[in-house]
Amino acid sequence: MDTVLELRALTKHFPTHRAVNGVAFALQRGEFFSLLGPSGCGKTTTLRLIAGFETPTSGEILLNGRPVANLKPYERNVNTVFQNYALFPHLTVARNIRFGLERRRPRMPAAEISAKVDRMLSMLQLSGKEDRMPGQISGGERQRVALARSLVLEPDVLLLDEPLSALDPKLRKQVRAELKSIQRRVGIAFLFVTHDQEEALSLSDRIAVMNRGELEQVGPPRELYQTPASRFVAEFLGDVNWIDGAAIRPECLRISRDRPVNGACAFPAVVMSNTYLGDCVHIEMCLESGGRCVAQVNENECRYETGQHVYVWWRQQDQLPIALEQSISADA
Repeated sequence: MDTVLELRALTKHFPTHRAVNGVAFALQRGEFFSLLGPSGCGKTTTLRLIAGFETPTSGEILLNGRPVANLKPYERNVNTVFQNYALFPHLTVARNIRFGLERRRPRMPAAEISAKVDRMLSMLQLSGKEDRMPGQISGGERQRVALARSLVLEPDVLLLDEPLSALDPKLRKQVRAELKSIQRRVGIAFLFVTHDQEEALSLSDRIAVMNRGELEQVGPPRELYQTPASRFVAEFLGDVNWIDGAAIRPECLRISRDRPVNGACAFPAVVMSNTYLGDCVHIEMCLESGGRCVAQVNENECRYETGQHVYVWWRQQDQLPIALEQSISADA
């Protein structure tokens, strides 16, 4: 594997708290890597340390094997796409894209700069918009301009600080698909910061889940979802039912009117509500123990009414491999 970025025991202390504590991972060239976690977990601080906007308290940042923790931001071959895109409102699309090239590489011939800008306009489907101002294009197009402005500099790593958070849900899904396609075409390593687990799962080659300044788990999306290393990872990457010491995803929880006869553990429950979500229905139930659980079923499988007595059960192979100290009844 060709490592482009490596963090070694990276730590950042502020006067009031420790924002990053011993974070270590390696990013491969051409990889889409996400830092995922709740607000305040240290993911944005980690990105700012890599970019050079913060100085580490301790630890190392290596870019292509070279220590860069003491270098200025402009001395590192990384670029950042910010949450608000930070476009210049008084410059056209084309001028926004070429701005960094003109400042960073003043000796580059104008014809070469124009060729690079034209390539970005074409690659990010902005051709024909080059003379428009940022206020005259859509939110998705502004996001692509911000990407183009960074990608034209050919960074080793592109840092993205929650770049989709300002978009409405429909546009967010559309731009998310475009972002993955763009990353594959340019072949540059993306380090994507988000608190949205659906974004991280759909975009990433690997995900690093952060909590309270530390890494909880690093791995491919499927691995983290199916074999979470901790209760925090399991719950942050989706809904989980905790029943009698077992962790079960809602889509794996089964419901039947009669007690199963196949030897599966079955728990009596009463249907509390059905929530229609378009492609599926969430059925919330109250267990005999007093705890709550939720099953996700297809709409045509939703045959259970509020107040109905049922049994909930699951296959052994669908149980998440997490040791649980407390059962759902203890959490209720």
